[in-house]
Amino acid sequence: MQKNELRAFTTWLGDNDVCYTVVKQNAVVELPDAIENSDSVAKLSEGKIYPMLVNLKEIKSISKEARDHFSMQNRPPGVSAIGLLIKSPASTLIGNFFLGLNKSIVPVKLFTNEEKAVLWLKQFQKK
Repeated sequence: MQKNELRAFTTWLGDNDVCYTVVKQNAVVELPDAIENSDSVAKLSEGKIYPMLVNLKEIKSISKEARDHFSMQNRPPGVSAIGLLIKSPASTLIGNFFLGLNKSIVPVKLFTNEEKAVLWLKQFQKK
């Protein structure tokens, strides 16, 4: 399994046809980081569209420009759905606030449990 180690992310394609991205501890995610990760996902997927699980548990912050990029409003989606893994149910309020401001063009849902997130993402796998 190939893992791409980027400045703010570690990204790989799982054996279960889910793309994984882990935000590195205390990462301050800016637009160049978002673009770098999107490029990494495109290379790993080789033109195929996968659902993606993004582990945000250790993130410090993300810029508005990076959030805008990840909402995929002005570009073709590179993924079929996004599960966002957060630390606790208390983080859900903040997460839902940001999701409301940055409407994604693919389904997005917050989770505190990775297994439940992967189960939800599997319904968005392209055959």
